[in-house]
Amino acid sequence: MRAFRRDRWINEEQLQQLAVPRGHTVEVGIVGCFGLLSTGSAHPRGWGYLASDGHYGFGATTTQSRFDGPGELAAETRALFWALRKLVPLYRVTLITDYAEIASMVDAWRSGDETAMPPGYDASVSEAGYERKLLLAARKVHEHADCVDVRQVKDYTETALGAGANKLSLLGWRWCSGEITKSDAKARALAVASRALDVDPLLVASDDQADETDEGKEED
Repeated sequence: MRAFRRDRWINEEQLQQLAVPRGHTVEVGIVGCFGLLSTGSAHPRGWGYLASDGHYGFGATTTQSRFDGPGELAAETRALFWALRKLVPLYRVTLITDYAEIASMVDAWRSGDETAMPPGYDASVSEAGYERKLLLAARKVHEHADCVDVRQVKDYTETALGAGANKLSLLGWRWCSGEITKSDAKARALAVASRALDVDPLLVASDDQADETDEGKEED
């Protein structure tokens, strides 16, 4: 198995009561947030996803650039990447997003256009020779197109999954910015996910969580 580089700030879990066998259909809300810190130049992009089978994840990465809309879009594509990695092809997945750019991009990937990327996304091979995250995601979606669908909503708050994913993305941002600790972020995320899905805050044991073989090293 080749190594897989993870985000520095990341946590993924699954709620016990909602676990379903592989092959079942699940929906997953994906949300990103971007905000400028009052000091410093590394600004967090928080991301979160919440799935109907109890899978959830949140985390963050940083950017040196000071931009707004595209920064939030970039954060949400991060949520897209990690949700796809965790759930596809183990389940039949419907992605829920309020970004038309993401919905169009996923549809393009499904039909075979693996070059479809957000505006300004650097898809070139890194100096170390590794592929970018969204190139890996595009290849996976095309390979498993029958397992992936996407539904665009007007606002993430239209669904419990989207609203929960938004709260998770904010936790990722706050963890990355140093406002809260890792243990605090994990505890708050469990409470957010369990309330959003209306189940007890009990987790599937880490050893029992569904996962897939890492695909190799990659970068942003």
